[in-house]
Amino acid sequence: MPEPTPPTINELTTTYQGLQDYKMISDSVILNSVEFKPLFGNKADDTLRATIKVIKAFNSTASVSEIKNLVVTYMNEYFSIDKWDFGDTFYFSELASYLHDQMGGVISSVVLVPLDPQKSFGDLYEIRSAPNQIFVNAATVNNIEVIEALTSTNIRTAPGSGVI
Repeated sequence: MPEPTPPTINELTTTYQGLQDYKMISDSVILNSVEFKPLFGNKADDTLRATIKVIKAFNSTASVSEIKNLVVTYMNEYFSIDKWDFGDTFYFSELASYLHDQMGGVISSVVLVPLDPQKSFGDLYEIRSAPNQIFVNAATVNNIEVIEALTSTNIRTAPGSGVI
């Protein structure tokens, strides 16, 4: 399904003309369309797609499916629109910390591995958004992988394939 076309400045000005009544004489109201910036899943730009790899905690009884679903649930909570401002910067260390806080007894580690063969491990640990953009989670259970341990091979993208 195609995304809707963002409204033009004229359409926004007409729709929100009533806001002009609440501004001070020296103020100006500038209206722009918001742009959502999906991260990690299929809806994300190719350069922002990744696999979230988690290591199951040693004593955890959770299944792989449960872990994947919990990671997606907590990522959706983390990227809740009320927690972000336009132009924010995403830091993976903050997401990893949040996942550890929420899933402490279930996972022992979490890393982000880019799917873009031109990127290397760590390249997506800081992502900036434009002043009219706000982050949203596009990751699904298909973007989560439960692994036994971190190795040099499972934190790399397969050369030229875009697939891990």
